[in-house]
Amino acid sequence: MDIWNLTSGFPPQQLLVPAVKFVTFQVWRLMMNELVTHDEQGRFIRESFQAGNNPSPLDLPSTDDAKTAGPKYKLYLGNPCPWCHRVKAVIALLDLEDDIPVTMLIDNAEKASKGGWILPDPSLEDTKFAVAEDLTTGDLAGVYNHCYREILEEGERYQGRCTAPLLVDVQSGTIVTNESNEIMVLLNDYARRKRGQSGDVGAAIGSSPEVDLRPIGMEDEVDDATKRWFDLLWNGAYRCGFSTSQTAYDEAASDVLKGLDEMNAHLASNSYLVGDSITEVDLKNFAWVTRHDYAYTVIFKSPGGRIAQYPNIASYVKRLVEEYPKLLETVDMADACGSYYRQLFMLNFGRIVPYIPSVREWVAEL
Repeated sequence: MDIWNLTSGFPPQQLLVPAVKFVTFQVWRLMMNELVTHDEQGRFIRESFQAGNNPSPLDLPSTDDAKTAGPKYKLYLGNPCPWCHRVKAVIALLDLEDDIPVTMLIDNAEKASKGGWILPDPSLEDTKFAVAEDLTTGDLAGVYNHCYREILEEGERYQGRCTAPLLVDVQSGTIVTNESNEIMVLLNDYARRKRGQSGDVGAAIGSSPEVDLRPIGMEDEVDDATKRWFDLLWNGAYRCGFSTSQTAYDEAASDVLKGLDEMNAHLASNSYLVGDSITEVDLKNFAWVTRHDYAYTVIFKSPGGRIAQYPNIASYVKRLVEEYPKLLETVDMADACGSYYRQLFMLNFGRIVPYIPSVREWVAEL
């Protein structure tokens, strides 16, 4: 359609183009401010929507409990979400799939009553152990409503953000926590105590005694590294993508470039981001790096180019998946990266999804 002929030159192009640009920008900024929080300078502010406070260590299962009541806990994770991915990587490396079942959420904001996550069909295990219907059907908002049923008035629904990852005690129908760092700490502690309870015979119980993602005595170092890479890279990419001013974007982009250079330099003489063995920091980083090339650099305008341009980071990624091949099973990269293009329509009005390789193909290209 030729808009110029239809309007017969009125209004003139010199007026029409600036007017359309202005309206489009105002609509975009309105949608961005509805999606996330910004400060007065247009900087993205990541808000905390934490449910649960300082949870106690997870209960270890007894043989009788497992047979009669089923697993005590359930994790709700979504493949596109990097915060969920890091938790799924912990479950995989510590071989906790049988201890703490995972419900993989479906990314579908059009079907969800609130937020963007809906639940798949109930598993056979859910049916066998009569897990509450609200915890196995519908959407994640229903899970939150169920877990807050004791404090909500009749007919009232949970008003907060319904975020994942989410760890729930299905036997009591209460939230343990929805904070990814906290979940990772709880899972590692659970695996460590389980190994100790069984006499450290990891192979016999399906765990990995050689993996401790949060070594005792290194907690501060792990937490400091988490904050460092979160500020520069893991959240830096989101700060780029959700900026609503050039100044905010430039600040975030500068941090991303700094982070890429610093990480590449660190890995020139270190095999891992902290210490001499894999830690939770490496799993958090794996969730970021698998989204960098095909999501963050494109739709978020995160600078620095492809990971292959940073030889030490590239070698580090290849080494991680060689040493821990289970990591390759923790993400569907095409779906994860593609979700950014499908769901963040204010950043991709045409909703065109580019080519995205599988995680194995991507690693092979590094």
